[in-house]
Amino acid sequence: MFGLGPFEIVLIGAIAVMLYGKRLPEVGRNVGKTVGDLRRQWQQLSRELEVAATAEASASRPTTRLGRRFDDEPAGSRLVESPRFDPPPAD
Repeated sequence: MFGLGPFEIVLIGAIAVMLYGKRLPEVGRNVGKTVGDLRRQWQQLSRELEVAATAEASASRPTTRLGRRFDDEPAGSRLVESPRFDPPPAD
């Protein structure tokens, strides 16, 4: 926890009791709410940045069409026929 040992934590607690006294629970509650709000806002900001980065990356990437193309022509009509090979006569 932030590199603090048990002695430092007790010392900070004693100083907090001396400074705030009876208001310590109220101050602790307010600090907890503030930390929670900051954490939620940070998570929301990071989610928004991630969504924006993902949208930008997908927009800059060229789209490819996956799937078969259906035409009215049968598949065999598009084939190019090669010339027939006739071997030369043997002499």
